[in-house]
Amino acid sequence: MLQKPKSVKLRALRSPRKFGVAGRSCQEVLRKGCLRFQLPERGSRLCLYEDGTELTEDYFPSVPDNAELVLLTSGQAWQGYVSDIGRFLSAFLEPHAWLIQAA
Repeated sequence: MLQKPKSVKLRALRSPRKFGVAGRSCQEVLRKGCLRFQLPERGSRLCLYEDGTELTEDYFPSVPDNAELVLLTSGQAWQGYVSDIGRFLSAFLEPHAWLIQAA
């Protein structure tokens, strides 16, 4: 466990909102994040936003302060910021009712 709390930016997978969270352990940050986003703690985990690396207690101390993390619940996956790009591009490929109606 760290002596000084580590500050991170945390967001849930489908949430555009980010919150600053501080904790001395991965589990503490996970618990606080689940409370903030009203998600179940059981089955949830934390990943680095940039590449999807899943955080463990051993890896947590090496994460830089103010790193951006994604809170995942059971069954969710994150492959890093490439996931955001993929979701953005898929919006252009999916037909939208308003576009069809306008045409």
